[in-house]
Amino acid sequence: MLVKLRLLDLAENELSGVIPRRIGNLTSLETLRLYNNKLTGRLPDEFGNMTALQKLSISTNMLEGELPAGLARLPKLLGLIAFDNLLSGTIPPDFGRNGQFSIVSMANNRFSGGLPPGLCASAVHLRYIGLDDNHLSGTVPACYRNFKNLVRFRLARNQLAGDLSEIFGSHPELFYVDLSGNSFDGELPEHWAQFKSLSFLHLDGNKITGKIPPSYGSMALQDLNLGSNRLAGVMPPELGKLQLTKLNLSFNVLSGRIPLTLGNATKMEMLDLSGNALDGGVPMELTKLANMWYLNLSSNNLSGEVPPLLGKMRSLAALDLSGNPGLCGGDIAGLNSCGSDSTGGGGSGGYNKRLILAVTLSVAAALLVSIVTVAWVVFRKVRRTVIETVETATSGSSTKALQASIWSKDTTFSFGDILAATEHFNDAYCIGKGSFGSVYRADLAGGHSLAVKRLDASETGNACWGISEKSFENEVRALTRVRHRNIIKLHGFCAMGGYMYLVYELSERGSLGTVLYSGRDSGGSGSGYRFDWPERLRAIRGVAHALAYLHHDCSPPMIHRDVSVNNVLFKPDYEPRLSDFGTARFLAAGRSNCTSVAGSYGYMAPEMAYLRVTTKCDVYSFGVVAMEMLMGKYPGELISSLMMESPSADGPAGGGESSSQMLLLKDVVDQRLDPPAGQLVGQVVFAFVVALSCVRTSPGARPTMRAVAQELSACRRATLDKPFGVIRIGDLTDSHTLSKKTNDFH
Repeated sequence: MLVKLRLLDLAENELSGVIPRRIGNLTSLETLRLYNNKLTGRLPDEFGNMTALQKLSISTNMLEGELPAGLARLPKLLGLIAFDNLLSGTIPPDFGRNGQFSIVSMANNRFSGGLPPGLCASAVHLRYIGLDDNHLSGTVPACYRNFKNLVRFRLARNQLAGDLSEIFGSHPELFYVDLSGNSFDGELPEHWAQFKSLSFLHLDGNKITGKIPPSYGSMALQDLNLGSNRLAGVMPPELGKLQLTKLNLSFNVLSGRIPLTLGNATKMEMLDLSGNALDGGVPMELTKLANMWYLNLSSNNLSGEVPPLLGKMRSLAALDLSGNPGLCGGDIAGLNSCGSDSTGGGGSGGYNKRLILAVTLSVAAALLVSIVTVAWVVFRKVRRTVIETVETATSGSSTKALQASIWSKDTTFSFGDILAATEHFNDAYCIGKGSFGSVYRADLAGGHSLAVKRLDASETGNACWGISEKSFENEVRALTRVRHRNIIKLHGFCAMGGYMYLVYELSERGSLGTVLYSGRDSGGSGSGYRFDWPERLRAIRGVAHALAYLHHDCSPPMIHRDVSVNNVLFKPDYEPRLSDFGTARFLAAGRSNCTSVAGSYGYMAPEMAYLRVTTKCDVYSFGVVAMEMLMGKYPGELISSLMMESPSADGPAGGGESSSQMLLLKDVVDQRLDPPAGQLVGQVVFAFVVALSCVRTSPGARPTMRAVAQELSACRRATLDKPFGVIRIGDLTDSHTLSKKTNDFH
């Protein structure tokens, strides 16, 4: 009956189960859309019988297994959209050999092996390649240089390598390139300056050397990220000619002065030059960047007075100048006045000549079961990765030995230093107690302030993770390498004398819960800080970036599992940082989920009751935390009522009018604050829209944290067709678009 059907659109429903083999009988079908459902299982081999098929969109499901060999040989297929699934195996070498492909969008799967050379047969037509967030390896085939009409090229976060200069040929329409998070080497090619349409270029997290070509200043770049490479030399002044909105050159070995010409990039919103060897002063010209809300110049060799106007810029929500001992300027929080003779002994606020980055750890943070239990495996079986003798503080005798110790490479202190600083964990140094142990403050001689969680291993012996000692060792080592400005640093792990110890940075400001509900930091000083709308939006953005990093920039990705207001902490400048990521469980292919649920009640996604733990669980928790910041109270009642009243299983994002949807947003947001005004109105409304999309009941209907972070970083504002005072919750639940992606061909 349906053999002559040409279009079948079942997208964005709640379809579950496997794709039936009988679909292969639809031999006249040209377009098949199954995206945004809950489909599972493998793609049937019978797809190879659908010889008329041109457009296939199966993204955002839970499909697994390899691509059917016959799919690659369909004569009329124009490409495949299959991102956000669990597809694995190698991409067939002849994929695209029919010469008709215009799009390949298979990001966020588990594909391995090399890039398919068969795509070269479609060189004339191919416009979009999206294979980011897989496990692809090898080099980019030389024939990819022939994709003359390529517009978007996305291979980020794989294991690809090779000389960067050999990837591209002539691509006059190339607009978007993201090769970040790979192992590409070589120098930045001069001929890339000919890509006059290129607007987005992300090459961060590779092994690129050499200098930044001055000729790049003639391009149309708006978003340039070359961070975490090995670039040297000076920053070319020509960069100031670009109409950049975002520039990230962090963690290279750039030297010289910050070009004054950057002040000409008047559209700049985010500038990150941290982790280099830049010297000289902070240019006054940066104060001309009226749209800039994020500026990070930390960990350089900058000196002199910081322009007073910099700290008064109305747009600047995030400023980090730490790690520049020579900087001064009393108008900037944390910097000494330029006439000060202070010699680094610390001022009244605990600051010295350096702007100290906040080092935080929440006393009230829930200690998750995962790392505790696997650590106990190491402790009991005693595979000694590092064995060291600890001298007792009183007699100097070697009476206690570490059974296991894992430290980050840049750690300069020992466990013995911690013992001495806490007088063997004397109660006088205890700053809080959790469900599995206590937290101690350790102030070391070198200026390090640490928070050490001492966990009683006997309390955690009944959980089950079934992980090998070697796997645990590898995972903890990976955790100590995590570096993100919105994530607490884990220095290391130790086991000794029936206890396990997790060594973190320390916080002076406490948790989001403390600030949100008391208006004071953990010291109770009430120093005049007001957690107003800009600060709340900044905190929401920071948590989003932290989770996006764990989900999309770590390999393998990590799930936090316990995002809550108690696990969001603040630096002295109230930059948010996510804590207890060290207790997250790594996602790895083929690893089954644990049968013990970890998480804070009220923040856990509904599917965690059935132990379906994915990154979308963190997305849900983030949505709850974001709503809590906007509402000034726990949003559980609103979320529950929206879910119960909605006829859609997607919960808050669907359905008709109801009592909850009729609520006015002005009555839902935190009543302790004045209503948002000006540009803040659109930003607050947009943040609420994003948060509601994150707490949908269906995991597949929630956006990814990368999408959330990108949207929030763009400082988007909702398009309002009515005043703030009459906007209803129902208006927001009907207006979400964040989880949508392009699911058709262009």
